[in-house]
Amino acid sequence: MTIVEKIVSREIDAVILYESENVIAFADHSPINFGHVLICPKELFESFIDLPPEVNLEIQSVAKELYQRIATKFQPDGISFIQNNGKFNELSHYHLHIFPRFDNDKFGWSSSELGVQSIEELRTSLAGL
Repeated sequence: MTIVEKIVSREIDAVILYESENVIAFADHSPINFGHVLICPKELFESFIDLPPEVNLEIQSVAKELYQRIATKFQPDGISFIQNNGKFNELSHYHLHIFPRFDNDKFGWSSSELGVQSIEELRTSLAGL
């Protein structure tokens, strides 16, 4: 049973901000910043590609509503969305992170050392996609 399923069944306590028949949104237990929320399907779907269209649409609708609520409450400099799949999905249950961002919050993006690429290199790398 995933952490999300345990939250849905109330085996694990969580601060729930939204709940319907198909979707639940709750505060991340280890937030990047206060206001960090996860939106998940209640049923186990491991990745984005597995989500039924109607569940994905509800998740996006909830994300828009929570974005507005986070912006109003925390007055951030920005809001980030992150969704990981494959081995980078450490919950093994689809979840969309939404969290407020602030100047100097130390959250960062570490990139490979590819650097800025020419248009031709980008075209070649994406050929046939």
